[in-house]
Amino acid sequence: MKGIAHFSIGVAAATFIPGVMERALAGNGYDILIAGAFGLLPDTLDFKFARFFEREDYVIDPDPDNLDPQAMADTLAKAVDEADKTGKEVRVRFHTVALAPDRWRKYEIGFNTDRSEVSIKIGEIVNTSQEPLPGSEPPSDKALGTAKTSCRIIQNNDKPSRVDILSGPTLGLKPRKKGKVEVIFIPWHRQWSHSFTMGIYLGLAAWLLFGWYYALLVAIPFMAHVAADCLGFMGGNLFWPFTKERISGLKFFHASAPLANFFGVWISGLIIVYNANRVAFQKAFEMGLIQFFLIWLGIPALIVVVYSYIIKRAKPLSAEQEQAREFLDEVADGTDFGSAKIT
Repeated sequence: MKGIAHFSIGVAAATFIPGVMERALAGNGYDILIAGAFGLLPDTLDFKFARFFEREDYVIDPDPDNLDPQAMADTLAKAVDEADKTGKEVRVRFHTVALAPDRWRKYEIGFNTDRSEVSIKIGEIVNTSQEPLPGSEPPSDKALGTAKTSCRIIQNNDKPSRVDILSGPTLGLKPRKKGKVEVIFIPWHRQWSHSFTMGIYLGLAAWLLFGWYYALLVAIPFMAHVAADCLGFMGGNLFWPFTKERISGLKFFHASAPLANFFGVWISGLIIVYNANRVAFQKAFEMGLIQFFLIWLGIPALIVVVYSYIIKRAKPLSAEQEQAREFLDEVADGTDFGSAKIT
C-alpha cells in the first residue's frame, strides 16, 4: 500500500508542473508514469541497492541446532565496546533462526541502559504469521544470555528488539562521547536516498540530458516522497551530504498505517482530478479549490482524526517504537527483507 501511495504522491506533485496535465489529457501518459517511478525511487534505492552494499562489522547468525544466547550477547557487547574504544560506528547484523519453511525460532535483543548490559533472550517457535507454538519455549537455562559493556549505552526505547521471521535487522552502534554509545535501528535506511539534495542532483542530471521539463518531472516527485516520509516518525537524512544523520520526522502519523496511506492516495487523486479539470478545455465541474477540498477531503479527514485519536489513546507507542514499526511495514511492502520488531 505504501508503494501505491508514493507512486500517487509523485504523480500528484508532477501535475503542478506546467504542461504535464495538458500532455496527459492529450493522450501522452508517459510523463505520468515517469513521475510515479521517481516518486517510488527513494525506497527502491534503499531496498534494491543500498542495503546490499552496507558493511557488516559483526554478524550474529544463530545455529538452529545449538542456540547459544550467551555467545550472542558476548559478541554484541564486544561490538559496543569496540565502538567506544575506536570512536567509530560499528554495525551488527542479526539473522533469523529458520527451522522449516513455516517455522522460526524467535529471539529478543535487549539493552539495559542503567546497568550497561546487553541481553539475548531465546523465545518460542513461531510460524510465518508470527503466531507462537504452545510449549515451544526453550529450557530456562538455555534461554538467556547477558553481557556487561565497558561503556554506557544510549537507547531511548526501553523495549527489546524482536527477531523472528524472514530476515533480521542491522543495528548501528554509534559513539557519541567517550564512554557513551548510541544504538541506532537500521542505520542504512533513509540516508542519502531520502534527501532533498539527491532530488536536486537527479534533476540537474535530467536537465543536462533532456531539458528543464524533465528535470522538474524527475526532481519534484522524488522530493515529494522525501517530504511525505517526514510526516511519519523515522524521517530522513534531508540534506545529505551536508548532513550526516537522519532527522526525526514530524510524528503526525505512522507512515505505514493503512489509513494514512489510503488518504495519501485519496488526496493525491483529488489533486490530480482538480488539476486535470483546471486545464481541461471542457471542465467537468465549476468549483473553487477551497470548496472542492472541503467537500471531498474535509469529512474523510475528520473521520481519520477521530480514529487516530482513539487508537493512540488505546495503545500509545513511543517515538522509537513508531520508527521501528514504520521501517518494518515499509520493508514488508514489496520487499522480502523480513521482520525485526520493537515490541
